Amino acid sequence: MSIGRLLDISVRTMNTYQSAIDTASQNISNAGNPDYTRQKVVFANEVGEKGIGIGVKIQDVLRIRNDILDSQLRKYQSSLSDSQKRSEVLKQIEAIVSEPSSNGLSTFITEFFNAWDALSANPNSQQLRLTVIQKAQELSSRFKDTIDGFSEIQYMLQQDANVQVNQINDYLKGIYELNQRIYDAEARGTKANELKDQRDALIDKLSQIVNISVQKNDYGSVMVNVGGVYGADQTNYNQFEVKMVDGQLRLVSKLDSNSLAYVNGGEFFATSDLLSNKIAAYKSAYEKLATNFVDQVNAVHTQGYTLPIGGSSNTGIPFFGELNSSGKIVNAFVDGEIKINSAVLSDPRNIAASSVAGYEGNNEIATRIAELSKAKIPELDNQTFTENYTSIINSIAQEKVMSDNSITSNDLVVQNLKTQKASYSGVSIDEEMTNVMKYQRSYEAASKLVKIADELLQTILNMV
Repeated sequence: MSIGRLLDISVRTMNTYQSAIDTASQNISNAGNPDYTRQKVVFANEVGEKGIGIGVKIQDVLRIRNDILDSQLRKYQSSLSDSQKRSEVLKQIEAIVSEPSSNGLSTFITEFFNAWDALSANPNSQQLRLTVIQKAQELSSRFKDTIDGFSEIQYMLQQDANVQVNQINDYLKGIYELNQRIYDAEARGTKANELKDQRDALIDKLSQIVNISVQKNDYGSVMVNVGGVYGADQTNYNQFEVKMVDGQLRLVSKLDSNSLAYVNGGEFFATSDLLSNKIAAYKSAYEKLATNFVDQVNAVHTQGYTLPIGGSSNTGIPFFGELNSSGKIVNAFVDGEIKINSAVLSDPRNIAASSVAGYEGNNEIATRIAELSKAKIPELDNQTFTENYTSIINSIAQEKVMSDNSITSNDLVVQNLKTQKASYSGVSIDEEMTNVMKYQRSYEAASKLVKIADELLQTILNMV
């Protein structure tokens, strides 16, 4: 072997192992970076003309990444984010309904009927009539507060959806820009492992908001679909907006308003489902309960007679709402509020407790209204008011329990997958330090070859 070839092999080897040391050092310095993927140097024999070996080269620097593991982690992370968002919102709903507590609607329903029961014992009592009005006002206020609370949460979820779609759009744009840089680098034969780590971190964040699918091409770039709709690749990216479609909050492509994403995971799914379905159903159930409550009380109250006013008793007066010109009860339940008849509010004598005109001691109507607390209402699935209300509360509680259980199960899977990912793609300090020492020894060996070549060259020169 000529001295020139010996020097060439030595220098080539030193450069190769210096690069390998740099890669191992990069791994060590990013050991605490959760978005970093361990890189592995692959060596190969450098072959010159006539198949003669001329040293060593770095054939590739691999990202140690498991695509199947990544896909599973994103899937369960999407489910976990969905459950966490649901649990967070349902916790707020539980605070609004305040059950079980003395401030819950069930307490006010019970107290309202108890007030009528007390009035039936002494139908002439002005104080007991005022108590009936007071309990009706408290009940009305509680209905209003709860339904307004549902509306406020729906508004909050609408704002959350707008924030989430902006995040989706930002992530898609970022993925597109990184795709371009990765595609250009890989096409030139340059590794872009750090750029791929940045892109994968964006994809992971995107998967927490909405369900996605990812496909790779030969040049390292990826195509991301959002709910089955094109999201981004190396040539372009899509932008989304939120719209109400057939009463459902949907993710719609700005490029094509007919292109609706099929969202079934992530924070956005929880947000849209709670806003469009769950809370809407709870609110509707409360409104149905209030409407039937008003109708049942009014149906009995309009049959009764007031205390004598100006020498005569009046009948046909609703307890809730007003009579219009055609004698129909209107404005009894408006915007979540049960409205007490103005005549009753202005004069408690207009409470119709008697079934007989001018008979102040009669309590039949008051008794019948009190007994409505036990009545099975056909419009409420043959449940009493309290039973129907309890079924609403139970459905909220069951939904919360399901969300909490889902958090527990999904979090367990996510943590297991993260552990597997860390084991597969994470950096082992001990392993990398071993590699550094191994590469360093190879570097030192190559440098000794340079020294030997130099000594040979000096010997030859001295012989001349």
